[in-house]
Amino acid sequence: MPKRVKPININLVPRDPFYETAIGKTLRWALSAGRYIIIFTELIVIISFAARFTLDRQLTDLNSDIERKKSVILSYGTLESDIRTIQSKITDYTELEQTKNMADVFEQLSAVTPRSVILDKLTINPGSINIEATAPSQSVFNIFITNLQISPLFQSITIGKIESAEKNTPGFTFTLTARTLAPAKLSPAKK
Repeated sequence: MPKRVKPININLVPRDPFYETAIGKTLRWALSAGRYIIIFTELIVIISFAARFTLDRQLTDLNSDIERKKSVILSYGTLESDIRTIQSKITDYTELEQTKNMADVFEQLSAVTPRSVILDKLTINPGSINIEATAPSQSVFNIFITNLQISPLFQSITIGKIESAEKNTPGFTFTLTARTLAPAKLSPAKK
């Protein structure tokens, strides 16, 4: 068997002694590593350039979505003002209804109160009344309480306190609370 002949490599370019020095070795390493750094940097630039298209598309989609939702909200603008107008009308009607009820309560209370009973303080709420008054005698007080009990408008009459009047005034002072019914809730037979 014949022996294989090894190929012979001949380099006719002489080796530069600069590359054998420390500066030459550093420069050779920087050139070889620099290629990889440049390639890595170019990859980052290309990826960021490609990502910009995606981000621009998302920004465009968000802006169009905002505009669409803005137009929907603006279309409800008149609805909101209409609802606020209706709410204010309902509030006005409720206040008017309460004052009507208070006028009816005041009229009925003046009808059942004897003339000699002096009302010191009268509070009419939508569902109740509070009275601080002075009665000159026990019989007048009894007539007043009986009239309140007979009236279909007043219920749950509670007497808070009964005290003798001041030294110069005969009779006694009292406080009472009564629940009132709305006139619409009264049956026609009780009116």
